[in-house]
Amino acid sequence: MKAVKKIDHSTNKPSKGKRTRLYQSIWRWHFYAGIIFAPILIILAITGAIYLFKPYFDPLLNTNLHYVQEGSKELTPPLQLTAVKERYPDAAITSFTNINDPRRATEIGVNQGKVAYTVFVNPYTGKVLGELENDKELMNIIENLHGKLLAGTIGDNIVELSASWAIILLLTGLYLYFPREKQTIREVLRIRTTKGSRIFWRDLHASVGFWMTIVLIMLVLTGLPWACSFGNRLNSFIQKHHLTNAPANMLNGSIVSKKINKEIAKTTWSAENLPVPESVYKNKGMLPIENIINLANNTNVYPGYTINMPEGGKGVYIISTWGWAAGSVKNYVTMDIDQYSGKVLLNYRWKDYSFFDKAIETGIALHEGRYFGVTNLIIDLIACFSLIFIVISGITMWWRRRPQGKIGIPKASEGHKFYLGVLLIAVIGGILMPMVGVSIFVIGLTEYSIRLLKKNMKRSALQ
Repeated sequence: MKAVKKIDHSTNKPSKGKRTRLYQSIWRWHFYAGIIFAPILIILAITGAIYLFKPYFDPLLNTNLHYVQEGSKELTPPLQLTAVKERYPDAAITSFTNINDPRRATEIGVNQGKVAYTVFVNPYTGKVLGELENDKELMNIIENLHGKLLAGTIGDNIVELSASWAIILLLTGLYLYFPREKQTIREVLRIRTTKGSRIFWRDLHASVGFWMTIVLIMLVLTGLPWACSFGNRLNSFIQKHHLTNAPANMLNGSIVSKKINKEIAKTTWSAENLPVPESVYKNKGMLPIENIINLANNTNVYPGYTINMPEGGKGVYIISTWGWAAGSVKNYVTMDIDQYSGKVLLNYRWKDYSFFDKAIETGIALHEGRYFGVTNLIIDLIACFSLIFIVISGITMWWRRRPQGKIGIPKASEGHKFYLGVLLIAVIGGILMPMVGVSIFVIGLTEYSIRLLKKNMKRSALQ
């Protein structure tokens, strides 16, 4: 008579089989995400690495336009604007930027029809040096490729989806890399060079991913506020929960237009969705730009700011300094000024930002490699190269391990619990990152439908 094997119920630890199934499931999703989003992640990393050098590349690409011989005295802004108006009589002047460098040309924005240009003027002689079409400037193309894949809103959504999945890739990669059974951290972190090329590439892929996970996740998260879907949800959340100090206590009871700042001028992220106040007409006419420059200088606006010209009879002057031009996030300023009276209708500065505003702006500065100087830029550059390497090494590793003539997709998990887990993850992902939640649900539903179809086909064959 056979002895009955007793089952020990004293432990709640999952069996090795359950752990293996979980590992297989996570590996499968890691594989899916890596293969699907690899090309886009490489594009984002390359364009991001290039864009880090925007303030250095821009002047070097067109030195004959950006640089002038320093003179003894600059012409007044109206004289420089007059020179542009004479050269482009049918154009509308939109902005005036006096770069904080005596060797640099003044940059004046103009619109000719629906095309926006930047015109460069020698501030000492008033000579118009030439113009560049904004949408065709190399760094603007790089920025568009990085943020929208040159495909507008659709590209924006694809970038957001890819960036969000990059976080999932990194987190699932950490799980797959985490020590299992009797492994130690030291054993996991080693790079084996004598076990064949497949093991070598696996170790390199996992090690770089492990050491760069935190930096890469921070880089992705700080870029998401620009994304269309996530950015709009974030702005709605901020407004709904009163996590920003503007505009309620900033507009001094002014009449507000239907436009917001980003429709008229480039401003900080925290100010771009603020409503623009309206100017109140007075018979004396529009104030000359010198008055606005004096106001900016007298109120300690950081040099190198841009003045955006009023749009129409109710438009306002907008003084804006942000990004690299501000030197530091603490110098951020957005001012709306009545074009007739010179009254300051909005004066929104770093000191006025809420904690949440400051956190977002600090994150954006870190993302662009300008928060703590060259060191920040180098760390971001290393992160971009690391992401490129992680993606390429992952593809190389898959290509070497796949069975001959097959794709080599990791085996799927069985059972309804797996799909209930996918549904739960999709709901959580949908709350935090809407596009990720939708994509997880679609992939899970597709896989479940294929599985169901295969089972039905097997039953039909048996019958």
